Amino acid sequence: MSLIYRNNTMHIFYSILVLFTAGLFSISGAFAEEIDDLDYEITGAKVTGFELDSTDKSLTISLDVRARGEITVILPRDLIDAKQGSEDIPFEIRVGFRTVDSYDEVITLRDRTVTLPFTRSNYDVTIFGTQIYQSSTTPTSVQSIDEMIKTELNSNILNDDAKLLIYSNTDWTVALQSSTFDYLEISGQGNDDITFDCISTLNRAGVFGAKINKMTQDGFAHIVVIQNHEILSQGMTDEEFGDVLINGNCFTDNTIDSIGGGGCLIATATYGSEMATQVQQLREIRDNQLLNTVAGTGFIKSFNHIYYSFSPYIADYERENPTFREAVKLFITPMISSLSIMSMAESDSEVLGLGISLILLNVVMYVGIPVVAIIGIKKKF
Repeated sequence: MSLIYRNNTMHIFYSILVLFTAGLFSISGAFAEEIDDLDYEITGAKVTGFELDSTDKSLTISLDVRARGEITVILPRDLIDAKQGSEDIPFEIRVGFRTVDSYDEVITLRDRTVTLPFTRSNYDVTIFGTQIYQSSTTPTSVQSIDEMIKTELNSNILNDDAKLLIYSNTDWTVALQSSTFDYLEISGQGNDDITFDCISTLNRAGVFGAKINKMTQDGFAHIVVIQNHEILSQGMTDEEFGDVLINGNCFTDNTIDSIGGGGCLIATATYGSEMATQVQQLREIRDNQLLNTVAGTGFIKSFNHIYYSFSPYIADYERENPTFREAVKLFITPMISSLSIMSMAESDSEVLGLGISLILLNVVMYVGIPVVAIIGIKKKF
């Protein structure tokens, strides 16, 4: 009797163990999925598959190892990433059962490229991040976004209009405005596009501004403005509830570009938009006063050669450093205000006369007054 009881007990135990184990595998499988091949280079082995696991936010690369070697794999940020807040942090990586303490990595806005060595005894590489974006419906990859942009660039847009391209795998809102297009705000999900007017005249280049807000913690949002088979501006974010602001000049012919130059980069970065009052004031003085005279045109040509050699770097640093941006705003606001004098210039002689007066005025403001103040302080102490 006891023997039969023990046999029944063992039978029940093994049945429960089998069911429990099967349950574990079924649960694990529900959170893991095979994905298409990523871009990679490998020596000494063959990649047999990629699996993304949403449970532990990891990507596993299965290898058929034949010799010592290494793998370099490009990890799109819209697939897997590792962040603390908005800052990049290292991936946790295991090769086989060994944790990799150091590895080579190249980081860009769109992806992170990791290079890892392995030995003959290792068969799996597992990369742990802090967030993944793969789901049962595969999100748009960076590579496919590039391909779609190329397709759009090769297509013809009627009336030489501009086009805002939206690529995302989550909810978003977009605000759009141009110098010839009323303000528009729309919301959506996934990929979309908006065609809009942005016309450049002989004396004035059309400008645009666009902003996308990602309405979720996960996912990515990428916006691009194209016109006349060219990319005018683009940006992307994968931060939690992140946003991207882009702006620029719409397409103009080479004559206007070569004389007028591009946008007012420093002023745009300082005041936040091409449509800011101060930026429009600078543009109007350039287009309506200076470019309508021989002396002004010559000045703009010489000025652009110097200005665009350093202004992109200052503008980029302003976007990264709010404190620096505020300091630049304090510095350039008086100068921009003084430039309103140039709106009275209509002839070459007036451009020269008012231009010289303006230079002297700014020398007094930015050099003379600080020097007098310093001398006064020194005398006191």
